[in-house]
Amino acid sequence: FCADAINTACHLLNKVLIRPILKRTPYEIYNGRKPNVSYFRVFGCKCFVLNNGKEQLGKFDAKIDEAIFLGYSKNSKAYRVYNKRTLIVEESVHVVFDETNKQETKQTEIKDLTDFLD
Repeated sequence: FCADAINTACHLLNKVLIRPILKRTPYEIYNGRKPNVSYFRVFGCKCFVLNNGKEQLGKFDAKIDEAIFLGYSKNSKAYRVYNKRTLIVEESVHVVFDETNKQETKQTEIKDLTDFLD
C-alpha cells in the first residue's frame, strides 16, 4: 500500500500546501478557485463499503464490508478502499468512515510526508 500512501500524500499536498511567495495552494494557482477539502479522510482509517450488487447476497448476509481507506480515485469522485473480506482494492462512493478509533489509526503529519517526497 506504499504507492497508495504516496498518491494520497501528493493529492493532499496539491490541495493544502501553500506556496509562501504566492500565498495560494497549487490547486488555486491552476484552477483559479479554492479547493474543496470537506471530503478529506484519515489515511488507513477503518471504513465500511456497501456491497451494492457486486455479489448475490443471501437474506441474512451483511450488506457492508469492513475496509481500510487507501486514498482517492483519479477517475471519479470515489474513495479507494481495501476490502478485508474480498482482499481486493476497490473504488466506491458508498463508504462510511470510522475515524474515531485512534489505536488502529496512525496519522502522519504532512511535513513528514514532504521530507519523504523530496
